[in-house]
Amino acid sequence: MSRTGHEVRIRCELSPFIVVFLAQATCHRPRWSIYSTGTMREREGHLLRGRKSDAGQERPLKTFWHHPYADLIKKRKPPGWQVTVDKTLSLAPRSADQLLLCRSSTERRDDEANVMRGLWQHLTDTALLEFKGPTSGLRGRDLHKLISYGAEYLSEEDCVIEKASELSLVLAVPKETPTLRREYERCEVEPELLGGGYVRLVGRKYTMLVVLLDQVANAEHDDFIRVFTDDRAKIKDPKALWWANAWIRKVRTMEELKELEGYEDMVAGLIESLGAEVVLGHFNPEERLAGLDPEERLAGLDPEERLAGLDPEERLAGLTPEQLKRLRAALDQKLNGS
Repeated sequence: MSRTGHEVRIRCELSPFIVVFLAQATCHRPRWSIYSTGTMREREGHLLRGRKSDAGQERPLKTFWHHPYADLIKKRKPPGWQVTVDKTLSLAPRSADQLLLCRSSTERRDDEANVMRGLWQHLTDTALLEFKGPTSGLRGRDLHKLISYGAEYLSEEDCVIEKASELSLVLAVPKETPTLRREYERCEVEPELLGGGYVRLVGRKYTMLVVLLDQVANAEHDDFIRVFTDDRAKIKDPKALWWANAWIRKVRTMEELKELEGYEDMVAGLIESLGAEVVLGHFNPEERLAGLDPEERLAGLDPEERLAGLDPEERLAGLTPEQLKRLRAALDQKLNGS
């Protein structure tokens, strides 16, 4: 990571290429430095496809949603927090979705957050965040997995803290589900409602919090967060729509992301919110027509519009001798009649 003035260099590795972003700190006196290293690794012989579930079905390691969600957190967090995406926790490797480190040398400024505004005040200075997108959602034992990430992080040589009580574990999910409630019982924790979509889990040494993104979006009137829920069609904030639409444009040049679970869902939700014309405006004519039959490409055009711009030879190409004969007779009749 390199910094010059208020400039923060963010490095994001997306195998087999590296993309480097430059982000500008938005606060007058920034307290947060941001760096992000996200590597799509080949694990257990499956690139991007994930491992087998108990039912024998492959589960994705990451979905499309993880990338814009991390981008949103990095750009709209309060000053003094550092966000590391795909924090590697073991050589296997396993990685938490985000490592949040508060680097404030003075008083924390959590009230200046522009995303999940009710979360930061409850965090210790070090936190691991695990995000579950709206496509796959939370699965059984995912909360146990997050707890195990805490133990792995504390066992690392470069860990900046010593005690479990100094570490926060955050689970961000699109909504509350029966699976989430079962996870509370499995992990022997008691949910304590903090209001506004935030839940504290009591019963572990860690500070544990659950973020219910749909409730947070409603309580904080945040359409940016709503992008990561099932209510994407309700997005009205033009800035949120622009940001999400910008992600679609970016993904068009990043083939790995286009293959991830959730990409099609996000595009469909944005089309419903923005309108097809706005979304398609970012695609060239060839991309718009890709996959359509010739009849579908011409649907809705008048005969004159279909032939506009073609040379006479091109207009006649493909006609059978019989059709040409009828066309010549029609032309002769029209010329003689005139």
